[in-house]
Amino acid sequence: MTDMLYRPLGRTQLTVSALALGTVELGIDYGIAAPGHFGRPSEAAAIDLVHATLDSGINFIDTARAYGESEAVLGKALQGRRDQVVLATKVAIHQPDGSLPTAAALRQHMLDSLDTSLRLLQTDRVDLWQLHNVDAAILARRSEIQDVFEEALRSGKIQATGGSFYGAELPAQALEYDLFDVIQVTYSVFDQRLASHVLPMAQARNVGVMVRSVLLKGALTERAEHLPDSLEPLRARSRHYRRIVAEQGLGLTAAQAAIAFAVAQPQISSVLVGIRSREELAENLPALTTQLPPALLQQLYALRVEDEDLINPGTWGF
Repeated sequence: MTDMLYRPLGRTQLTVSALALGTVELGIDYGIAAPGHFGRPSEAAAIDLVHATLDSGINFIDTARAYGESEAVLGKALQGRRDQVVLATKVAIHQPDGSLPTAAALRQHMLDSLDTSLRLLQTDRVDLWQLHNVDAAILARRSEIQDVFEEALRSGKIQATGGSFYGAELPAQALEYDLFDVIQVTYSVFDQRLASHVLPMAQARNVGVMVRSVLLKGALTERAEHLPDSLEPLRARSRHYRRIVAEQGLGLTAAQAAIAFAVAQPQISSVLVGIRSREELAENLPALTTQLPPALLQQLYALRVEDEDLINPGTWGF
């Protein structure tokens, strides 16, 4: 077992590994289609990966109803090991046209989704139940959502509540409303928008912070070479980043440096990384015990990207 770093998850009374297993790649094809780094593993390989993850000391796993077969695969993998895991899943509440269900339908949809998650995960509870892709319309319905959260908490089916976000404005609003115990947000070498305001705000309110997209869907690794030509500025920034890391002579891969950059932020409870193989797991683990030199950190802080079209994979067109 690697020396694992653990941190409190805000006010939830849960303690989580500083590296969390993201499982979207266990349920659907996801990310930049780089050879050898794309496509779902077989169910047997995915189950083996989950076991290897737990054996490494990682105790935090994140999934979602929207992640294809991910919940079902995890349900099989966690048989006999459920108590070793802080398990998080998500409910998506937008309808196909982007609207939200009416009040009664919203409650029923959320609770039905939770029951489906529990059945697929083969468990009687999830430790963290999150709203997927929180937007302004969801925040406007916060009192109704809070009622559903409280019902699920009373039932014992969930222990804590959360929401996943893109950008910096919406999580700041949610923190003002005190709607969630945990926020899941984006943060990376290129996307540092939350560092100055949202992260300190969450810490002041004792709200846990999970960060995702620390590798920016692979754009902070060699996979950037497989980005389409329309994203050439992002590819060029990735090459610059990788050159800076290599010139340090620390023996770090681009992925290790990107993860270590996020782990270095003490206001972050856990860094969520999608992992699809034992090899990727083995590469990522050393980042937890890597302290980046102050001079390198300063160089990486200077690499932030302001163009949202480059740091929002939702605009990439694939």
